Amino acid sequence: MSNFAAIVIRLQDRLEEWFCYVSAFAVAVMMLITTVEVIGRSLFYKSVPGSYEYVSLLFVYLIFLGLAYSQRRDAHITISLVYDHLPRRARQIVQGVFLLIAMVFFAVLTVTSADSTWTNYVLGDTVLGTIEIETWWARAGVPVGCGLLALRFLTQFLRLATTGELYEEEAARQTAAQVVTEPAEDVS
Repeated sequence: MSNFAAIVIRLQDRLEEWFCYVSAFAVAVMMLITTVEVIGRSLFYKSVPGSYEYVSLLFVYLIFLGLAYSQRRDAHITISLVYDHLPRRARQIVQGVFLLIAMVFFAVLTVTSADSTWTNYVLGDTVLGTIEIETWWARAGVPVGCGLLALRFLTQFLRLATTGELYEEEAARQTAAQVVTEPAEDVS
């Protein structure tokens, strides 16, 4: 692998990790809003205006921003009853076809959702609830997450095509390398 390719892959890895932190922050904000809502209703018999709408919109970040990172770690739920029993060459072919189809699907989804996000921004689309909340900022999580996932599928396909390494092997290798490089906790 060239030095440039290694730098690009490291950048992609960092972007995926950064967006996982954004997703985790969205979860924390959702929890905070929900907690304030529950306390407000219990103690003051008042609801926080827009709490339901904000929590609903933040779910987009929770769902889409971690997709590529999960794919890199081979952490998505899979049913591999037949796949695990295939010979290695057959698994490479199946995985190559899957990665190409998934990459094209998510690339198309990236473009269409980006167009939808832009249209909603231009039109000033809002969620009608107790208060009006614009939706474009939440919708922006869909093309970002899908775009990163399409890039991850492309990266995995190129690795499969050039080295023959299946993505579950890559994930296992990266996890093992991470365990080796992390310092052991002091239990004393």
